[in-house]
Amino acid sequence: MAALKTFPRSSILDLECFILKTSPQFDQAIFFARGLMLHLKDIATIRSGYLFRERIKPDASGQYQVVQVGDIKPEAGFSNGSLVRVSLPDVKQSQFLEKGDVLFISRGPRKQAIAIAWPIENSIATSQFFVLRPDERMLPEFLAWYINQRPAQRYIEEHSTGTSASLINLDAMKGLPVEAPPVETQARITKIHKLSLREKELMEAIQNKRRALIEMSLLKTIG
Repeated sequence: MAALKTFPRSSILDLECFILKTSPQFDQAIFFARGLMLHLKDIATIRSGYLFRERIKPDASGQYQVVQVGDIKPEAGFSNGSLVRVSLPDVKQSQFLEKGDVLFISRGPRKQAIAIAWPIENSIATSQFFVLRPDERMLPEFLAWYINQRPAQRYIEEHSTGTSASLINLDAMKGLPVEAPPVETQARITKIHKLSLREKELMEAIQNKRRALIEMSLLKTIG
C-alpha cells in the first residue's frame, strides 16, 4: 500500500501499469515470457474459414451468419447484429465459430487478429480468415493482441506473398513465433490494453466535445 501512495499520477491506465511493473512476479514473468517461445501451431488449432464457391447471397431468413473482412472494425471487433445471413446446404459443425476463437485476416493489407469474447451461434467466417482456437495455455484476447504487435506483424510481412492482395499461407502462419508468458501475466496485459483503448476513446470524445463547443462559440461571435 505504501507504494501506491507515492504513485505520481492518477489515471487507471498508469495505475495498472504501475501494479504490473512493481509486482514481485513481474521480472520472473518477463524472463519466462522471453525464454518460452512457441510456434502458433503448438498452442492453437488453425484452419481456414468457409470457402464460398460463388458470390455471397444475403438471405434475411438464412440460418447462418457470415463474418466478412468488411465487418471487422479496427480495435472494435464486430457486432453479431451487423452480420449478413445466408442459407447454405453444406456447413459442417467444425466450421462454426465459438466464443474464444481468434479470427485472423490472412489476405489484403490489414493482417489483423481479433478475439471473439462474446457468445456466438450459427456463424462462420469466410476463407479470407484463419480461425485460431488456442488451448488453455493462451488467452484468446492475449493471442489476438500479440499477433497485432510489431514482432508478429514483421514475421507476417516477411512470409506474405503478393503485393496489393498479399496473403500468408496456412503453413507459414502455423510457424508464427509466439511468446507465452503465464496466463496471469497474459490477463494483466490484456486488461491494460483494454484500458488504453478505453482511455483513447474517452480522449477522442473529449476532443470532439471541445471542438463542438469552440465551433459553437465562434458561431455566436458572428450571430
